[in-house]
Amino acid sequence: MKTKKSGITASDLKYLAILAMLIDHIAYLFVTPFSPLYCIMRFIGRTTAPLMCFFISEGYHYTRNLKKYFQRMGVFAVISHFTFAFCFDSDKSSMITTLFLSLFAVHVVNTDKIKKEFTLPIILFICTVAERCDWGSEAVIYTLAFELARNNRKNQLIAYGLTASIFKICPLIVMVINDISCFSSYWYRLGILLPIPLLLLYNGEKGGGKYTKWVFYVFYPAHLLLLGVIHNVIS
Repeated sequence: MKTKKSGITASDLKYLAILAMLIDHIAYLFVTPFSPLYCIMRFIGRTTAPLMCFFISEGYHYTRNLKKYFQRMGVFAVISHFTFAFCFDSDKSSMITTLFLSLFAVHVVNTDKIKKEFTLPIILFICTVAERCDWGSEAVIYTLAFELARNNRKNQLIAYGLTASIFKICPLIVMVINDISCFSSYWYRLGILLPIPLLLLYNGEKGGGKYTKWVFYVFYPAHLLLLGVIHNVIS
């Protein structure tokens, strides 16, 4: 009989990411901006994107069919593009598109079909395209940080922590130095560090059931559609 490892499974982390995302989007749409409640909810919401970036790197190596993985991501990227635009009245594409581009970036650094001298230019192009999506090139870099430090969780979290500091922590410090009152409105950005303790608890097990992998893909556009309808009704 296989002994269950202590810690958090991949499915547990994905469900936590989904909950954090829902909390974040509710705050963005319905809570007074920069109020204490808003900041708390958005602090929690910083968890989702980095966790999903981590699992893009993991998924690339554990998927049984890479082609189907790309196809699945592509289909839901198209669907989610329209629900994202509807929900947030945005001309950007959704986080699923960003994750699709991140998956492509992981493939670029791993495949032998692309000459090494073309790797960096292609990655830069991917990052440029990602700037038209939610979380932008930041998410692509997080994914690559996890990917390039694979097989060593400590190094992965150090790599992520450094990139997260560059994108979120250092700009916050500069902002506060220039105007300390900004901290009360933007401290929620520190939530970008929440994935670190969560990933320290990750036990490497998949968890969940046969259809668990579909939950995030289906929930993402569905919750955007529902929140968009509610927002349009009450606004």
